[in-house]
Amino acid sequence: MTDIADRPELAPELRLVPHAFRRTFGRPAEGVWYAPGVLNLLGGAVKVRAKWGAIVAGDRRDDGRLELVSVNRPAERALLPSGEVPAWAAPVAGESGGATLMCSVDLPQGSGLSAGEALRTAVGLALRDLAGGLPEESPAIDLDLPGQRLLVVDTRIRRPEPQEERPYTPHTEDLGAALTAYHHARVPDPEQNAVVYAALAAGARGASMLVDPPGRPAVALVDADLVPAVKKAITKAVEVPPRYLTIVPGPFKAAASR
Repeated sequence: MTDIADRPELAPELRLVPHAFRRTFGRPAEGVWYAPGVLNLLGGAVKVRAKWGAIVAGDRRDDGRLELVSVNRPAERALLPSGEVPAWAAPVAGESGGATLMCSVDLPQGSGLSAGEALRTAVGLALRDLAGGLPEESPAIDLDLPGQRLLVVDTRIRRPEPQEERPYTPHTEDLGAALTAYHHARVPDPEQNAVVYAALAAGARGASMLVDPPGRPAVALVDADLVPAVKKAITKAVEVPPRYLTIVPGPFKAAASR
């Protein structure tokens, strides 16, 4: 059987991680699993999947331990259960199972797309499949927003104090208005306020803070042709140049290959 790392029909990013696994451990990976980052709007009432996320590749082990290695931090390994877990592996510190997994996350924690949630989901998929569990359907979220974009703003601000995420029930079907109402109902940081008000002033349909510790991100619903202007207004309004991710709302599913 062809090693996953050598299968040309797979996307390059799906081959990269099993290739790193083979280079590190000297054997082919048994499978590769992917989970997208999740944009939690309105306190999680609406979840939108992005194309960026987490990929893990690996095989099963017989001792019941979970060994995690990062493509970007190969020296910082985690062997669970353990009292010492590197920061990048903290989102999966509570997982258990017999597997060795090479992990890659193409989003920093706190950027607004729940990178930790994506890693935890990808590792969970791997553990389930390697243990012979039954596959589960991953529901796709499809927002009907033609000509609009969700502009995720990573302010690059990181703070140890967590922001509280509370359930929120929108009182309108207008997503833009609901986002702005959600923002006003929360206790945002000054950087998040600056992003939201700059986006609204530049023509965004709505904007709000996002809760993604340790970051202080925000999101704006913007007409596609206004994205450059909204970005410019936000960059001008804040002291630290932010990172931007533009999402075209639509369905996206977690995936696995073996």
